[in-house]
Amino acid sequence: MVSVVAVAVGGVFLVVGLFILGRGIGEFRKVYHILTNDPVSVRDLPSRAGPVEVEGRARPADDHEPVRSLFTDTECLLYEYETQEYRSSGRHSRWKTIDEGVRGVPFLVEDDTGAVRVEPAGADLRFADHTIRVDAGDRPPDRVARYVAATDDVDPQDGSVDLGVAELDYGNDQKFIERRLDPGEDVYVYGAARRGLDTEWGSRLVDAVIEDGEDLPAFVVSDTSERDTAWRIGNGAVAMTLLGLAFVVAGGAVVVVSGL
Repeated sequence: MVSVVAVAVGGVFLVVGLFILGRGIGEFRKVYHILTNDPVSVRDLPSRAGPVEVEGRARPADDHEPVRSLFTDTECLLYEYETQEYRSSGRHSRWKTIDEGVRGVPFLVEDDTGAVRVEPAGADLRFADHTIRVDAGDRPPDRVARYVAATDDVDPQDGSVDLGVAELDYGNDQKFIERRLDPGEDVYVYGAARRGLDTEWGSRLVDAVIEDGEDLPAFVVSDTSERDTAWRIGNGAVAMTLLGLAFVVAGGAVVVVSGL
């Protein structure tokens, strides 16, 4: 006899698995496009259009001041932040993202041949993690505490109960994660090149801009080399693909068994 509930559960697993699998395949496409192209020198960009790769050092643009990162107050050109909280339910525990965001300004990529402006809106950022971990019952650093107080989705976890002979801390562990591109850091960009404004004679800035594009297979900004960027993305792609396949197999098995 067919179990409607079991078939429905199996169907949910199939849908979730196919979604995750699609995300994993999309990440592999990014890796493919990154590895099948080579970085070009900045001075050659004015003669190019469409997808390009450049490597160099990140510099502030003349018309934009660097920003200050949310948790560590570090001067940077571009950053994303993520707040995670450790949640337990029965025998299952996991880190859950409860808040995230991104902030940055246009910046320059400079190599030995010149400098090019990058408009980072819409980019897939691949930066190293800088993590502040706060255990349950502990007070976070002042800057993080102010962020928690001002953010509706994030609650303080430094409560305690006085039991007379001792204090019992309660709450959940939290992680406050920054991923930044700092001035002077190595940077890799895969994006769409277009002609920019004319530059002054003698300027190292070329008349080109790198940004997102409609038909662009990927728009990536990373704080490491081309190959290491592909490695970072590829690791995540493998994990997502395997997880998606596991959901698809499990969902398919439930549907088949329920129909017997």
